[in-house]
Amino acid sequence: EVEQVRPLVAEESKDETWDCDITTSSSLFFQMTMSVTLGIFIYEGTAYNLMFLSRVLPAVGKADYIPFFFLLFNTIWAMALIAYVRAYATQPGKALPVVPSTARWAPGKATYCRKCSIPRPERAHHCNVSGFCVLRMDHYCPWINNCVGLGNYKFFLQLVMYGSICAFIGILTSLPEFFLVLGKIFGLDSDMWQANLQITDMIAFVMFEGLAIFLSALLVPMLFTHIPLACNNTTAIEANYTNIENPYHLGSRLANLEQVFGTFGPDWFFPVKPFEPKGDGVSFPRWDEPLGFDDRPIDEEMLQGEQLWRVRYQVRNARPNPQEQEFDPLRTLTHWFTGFDEEPISPGHNANMGCGMN
Repeated sequence: EVEQVRPLVAEESKDETWDCDITTSSSLFFQMTMSVTLGIFIYEGTAYNLMFLSRVLPAVGKADYIPFFFLLFNTIWAMALIAYVRAYATQPGKALPVVPSTARWAPGKATYCRKCSIPRPERAHHCNVSGFCVLRMDHYCPWINNCVGLGNYKFFLQLVMYGSICAFIGILTSLPEFFLVLGKIFGLDSDMWQANLQITDMIAFVMFEGLAIFLSALLVPMLFTHIPLACNNTTAIEANYTNIENPYHLGSRLANLEQVFGTFGPDWFFPVKPFEPKGDGVSFPRWDEPLGFDDRPIDEEMLQGEQLWRVRYQVRNARPNPQEQEFDPLRTLTHWFTGFDEEPISPGHNANMGCGMN
């Protein structure tokens, strides 16, 4: 007689009700941080156009520069703002619902999350703020109030890149006028002024310049941190692993970046989902595997979804259930992990129970 085992995951209708791991005050703090950051972005665009382009430049006799500066700044500013919204609003990628999780590389190994009570694929980690496991998790970003993972890492990188470029354009194109305005505020006259400015206009313009410097100081360190990580196909979490060499480095920066941005094309430069994504967040190509046409191991290149999971992690087939019309991957993986399926376990299955990731 087979002993009944209580499932490790909730029913399908309750899949979205994970307990959150942060307090209400922490959640409010992240929401306030995101609101302030978004407000700065909007103010920068508004002040550049309404103060610098519309009032400061004409006042110093540089009205001819307005069209070029308008197109240059606003194109990059719009891309940064859209990337910000996409990075915030896009689901980072919940782990598909196994071995003990540890802080080291574990290529090809599924792990088990004690907080979510579900198995999860390689490179997935539990986000204490979001309250669920995230596919290819990188970090939680308070500036966008969202976890950065498989689904929105591209948008996060574009936000950092376009935000940095936008801040530099704002600073460099308005720096001479910034010193002129400061001089006028402190009573130093200049022959370059062809019209008077209101004191409120000058203060708003000085605030714009200060916030642009603040944004550049905030984003540039992120840029120099995450661009090398993306070029090496490594996350911020995995950068701390030292047990073996990075197994996901594919030999070139282009191949590594394609794991984030998809196949190289025009969509690399726009805040949209990759037209031809390279991965699904479940199985990742490794440097020690011969790859097929879609960066999949050759013996797996024709497999997708459930079949790919089963091959990579050597999951046993579940008994067919005539009452279920559709396959439920979470329930099947839970049966496999708990031993509910009594089919014999192959020797290769035990070999995958050696190490894991947190």
